[in-house]
Amino acid sequence: MKKVIARAPVRADLAGGTLDLWPLYLFHPGSRTINVAISYHAESEVAETGTDSIEINLTDQQYEQTYASLHELAADPKAALIHRALEHFRLTGIRITTRTDAPRGSGLGGSSALTITLVRALSEVAGAPVEGDDLIALVRDLETRLIRVPAGIQDYYPPVYGGLMAIHLNPGLVVRHQIALPVDRLAEHMLLHYTGVAHFSGTNNWDIYKRQIDGKKKVHNGLAKIAESAIEMEKALESGDLEAAGVALNHEWQNRKALIDGISTPEIEAAIEAATGAGAWAGKVCGAGGGGCIVFLMPPERREAVRAALANVPGQVIDAHPVAHGLTVERSDDAPSVRRPRFTMRSSPSLEQLYVFGGRGAYRPHLLAEAIITQNEPRSGVHVDTVKSFVAPMRTGDGSVQWSDARAIDPEKLDIRAVPDPNHDVDDALKPEILMQGALQSEDAFRQYVAGTAKLTVFHNPEFAMYSQLGESRRDFLTRCNEEAKRRIGGEQERLEGTFRRRIDQVKELSERDQRERDASDEGPSNERGPDVNVAWGQTIYNITSGKPASLTDAPHSLREDDYLTKIRQIQRAWERELDVIRDEMQSKAREIEEIVITPTTKNIEITKYLILWAAGL
Repeated sequence: MKKVIARAPVRADLAGGTLDLWPLYLFHPGSRTINVAISYHAESEVAETGTDSIEINLTDQQYEQTYASLHELAADPKAALIHRALEHFRLTGIRITTRTDAPRGSGLGGSSALTITLVRALSEVAGAPVEGDDLIALVRDLETRLIRVPAGIQDYYPPVYGGLMAIHLNPGLVVRHQIALPVDRLAEHMLLHYTGVAHFSGTNNWDIYKRQIDGKKKVHNGLAKIAESAIEMEKALESGDLEAAGVALNHEWQNRKALIDGISTPEIEAAIEAATGAGAWAGKVCGAGGGGCIVFLMPPERREAVRAALANVPGQVIDAHPVAHGLTVERSDDAPSVRRPRFTMRSSPSLEQLYVFGGRGAYRPHLLAEAIITQNEPRSGVHVDTVKSFVAPMRTGDGSVQWSDARAIDPEKLDIRAVPDPNHDVDDALKPEILMQGALQSEDAFRQYVAGTAKLTVFHNPEFAMYSQLGESRRDFLTRCNEEAKRRIGGEQERLEGTFRRRIDQVKELSERDQRERDASDEGPSNERGPDVNVAWGQTIYNITSGKPASLTDAPHSLREDDYLTKIRQIQRAWERELDVIRDEMQSKAREIEEIVITPTTKNIEITKYLILWAAGL
């Protein structure tokens, strides 16, 4: 029975969004979008079960369900997209598992990337793989059928093809143009920040769409300016002028947020202000706006300053970077087959076996292995790709690798050559084929060793929904939690002040009403003068709002004034008690920190180097 795993990156859009909705780009000749694939991924696993039922596991939503038929599946709104895809391929008797790295509502096109992987995997199981532009067209139509409004296409290209690209939206033909700028150079100038506020792309995009179709000049002119910004962005990136790309990013954002209300938010504005104040050229919200992620461009030397500035605003910097790869597909079935490692062993000794110069004694065989370790924690947004190298001795008896004695190593610090050091004897008791067999048979053991050692700890404050940043100590995270507690206490203090001011106003109104009633019932004027009371009232309000005691230095001038102050003192004491309770509660919540240990699975360990290393004294 077949099992297929399709994996694809999500994207950050740099310019031209919304124009990819048909037919908007037809109203603006030269329209294009500029996008780059980034190192957050979506993944769909589709496996045949040999039964008639349909099983789904939406891991991001922690939702599992089994359905007896497609008809039963159609009744579940959470599985609507899966139903549309299965209906198209007419598949049953399968198990579907989906997962994504990107936070929900991040504006990074995670749902579109997930649909790309789902449809690609299903087409493989159905025996009719759909690839490239045909896959994009099919996913676009399935999503449009589901959401019942036109679906844009820019979110589909980066997951399929990867890298940095311009999508030229020509009448009758969409053309993908791969931009020559290396993605690692763009990564030096780029940073992504998640505001912590999810967005819903359909709302803003559909509002803009309708206003364009209805002929609203403001939206039409705004989209025309966005089209110009996208052309400006493509030219800057093609020429390798990242500062000019920052200028284009700023133009795009200024034009976009002027389209309609709701694209920008206080969280977005605070993040952009903090980043540009720290040296970023510009920032722009990803996707349709209203929340989600912001992409920044900056000089590389200001990168850490920008990261530090963003630590002081809501949300968190996410460690996603541009990547050149797109969709990948893994296939397996129950037929017996010889397992082949991901690395390549060749017959040439200069490639298979290398030698370390220096050290004392005879050469002994070791295994040098390098791996890219991917660690994900979707709730916190942590996604880390780490390259690590390890060396382990090989047993002289049978060539097995002793991973229990392995250690991390930096190969760059070793003098590694293709020929042996003539000052060393070589322990050639083992035949080369036995060494090769031992190395090949230890691949799974190496993955398990890495999975057991490469653990990452993330600190989480569930009360404040805060997560530690990469490399942040528990002490520093607690400091941030305490700062958040102070901020919340300040907000509650303002709320309480408004509440207790209203109570004080009520006291004043009641006293004035009582006085008017007395004046009306008395034959002569009242002996208690209003002005004296108003002076006392003003002084008391000043005292209470500035944190001073409510009492006055002078004694009350009248019984009425004394009654005022007595009631106000009672209100102030109640205010202080409530504020003390809130302060204690917030400080207690700040200390409620739990640890999340991220352990990579073996499938998230990609071996990139695997060779026999002869060395003395390692």
